Amino acid sequence: MLKKVFTVWIIISMVFTLTGCSQEKSSQETNIKNEKISIVNQTAQKKINEIENSAVPNFDEIYKNTVEIDVNFDAEGMFGTYKAKIEDNKMLSDILTMIGKSQLIKDESKINKMSGMATKNNSLILVAGNGSKKEIKFAFDDPAFAVGYLEIDDHKYDPGFSFFRYIKDFTEYRQFDPNINNQVEELFEKYNWTIDYRVNTMNVTLPSNLKHDAGEYPVKIYWAYNNELSKNIGLDYSEYLGKEVEVDIYRLREPLPEYMNPRMNSRGIVLKYNNKIVGAYIDAGRHDCFACSLDRKSLNDITNKEWDHWISDYINYNNELEIELSKMKPEDIIKQYYKAMNSHDQKMQFACLTRQNLCNYLATNMDNNLLMNAGYNNVYTDEEQNVKSAKFISLREVSGLGNPKGAVEYAATIDFKFKKEITSNSGKQTRFIILKKESDKSGWRIDSEGTGP
Repeated sequence: MLKKVFTVWIIISMVFTLTGCSQEKSSQETNIKNEKISIVNQTAQKKINEIENSAVPNFDEIYKNTVEIDVNFDAEGMFGTYKAKIEDNKMLSDILTMIGKSQLIKDESKINKMSGMATKNNSLILVAGNGSKKEIKFAFDDPAFAVGYLEIDDHKYDPGFSFFRYIKDFTEYRQFDPNINNQVEELFEKYNWTIDYRVNTMNVTLPSNLKHDAGEYPVKIYWAYNNELSKNIGLDYSEYLGKEVEVDIYRLREPLPEYMNPRMNSRGIVLKYNNKIVGAYIDAGRHDCFACSLDRKSLNDITNKEWDHWISDYINYNNELEIELSKMKPEDIIKQYYKAMNSHDQKMQFACLTRQNLCNYLATNMDNNLLMNAGYNNVYTDEEQNVKSAKFISLREVSGLGNPKGAVEYAATIDFKFKKEITSNSGKQTRFIILKKESDKSGWRIDSEGTGP
């Protein structure tokens, strides 16, 4: 009997304990929720003063009450079923502020003519503190057209294309850290850049020198180019060559300068050594990384040199392969290029290219969470060149239209065999090759290779 009573007492105690834990957990969740609403309200009050007379009806209530935004892309669009949940107060404030500054679209002719690359049928779900939800539909076009709209209560609004770039980048980046070091934030604010969040942090060992060898992956050129941009704001990191530095990548709100159109996306890159900022510049991320200094100057603006003149200072002319290739005629360079491609001699193959052409490999198809591609093979989708063999057949010089001064063009017939027939079939094909002397001392190199003149 005593054992039975004791068992009942234990069960009752457990019930009260579990109930107490449940109530305590519920109380904690309520407190966290109320704290979140309170923080959002404080942020909202600060921001709401910046958005006077918003064109969006009842915007102030929407702003103050939203504690979460769910981003949903069209399942049939280019981003598939990608979803994002935004709960960070700063990011909520940034998104809502951009919405609040939207202008009512009175003439819909532009948005009615969106291209086939437009992303439509997407939605933002604004979740209020009380659990109620408001849907905002949105659509946007390719950056080359830079047009989009929000649909709120049967009306269309234009928040500016930076809003759609902001939302689209949720599909790009894996990390959204809005906690920015004050020193970094002040540096970018000085030049009118808004940091949205940190994308990534990594430790990188800088090359010991910036003289590029023939066929070498162009990491040295990357650091030489960007040091010119960094030096323009007083941060010369050349004294840290050979040392390990911390590199931060930040997502920036503002687009690249207009002279860089149609490229728009900008990333802020910061180099630190022992927590001290030693370098900073703007890059464009995937496909074409070189961009501008924080004060929006190009390499030419800063150095007063075109690429061909500038790069001559960063070539190792004593390199044996450099000397060998510098003595070759254009026809010999082309034959050497395809011979190396056929034998998978990557160093020789890429040594036949101009340095500017070579630098395309730094960012083509790059993962935008990284600083650059790690090597040549990262450019290819399967991390391996698709050419199985490339046998040279014949060559003839052609008169190309609109080629750079001093350039020469040839039509090369090559018998290709591909591992996968993706954009073209295996067999005899013509490639149009443009060569130039990027540096007189280096001689002729391949500046571009295409399927048409």
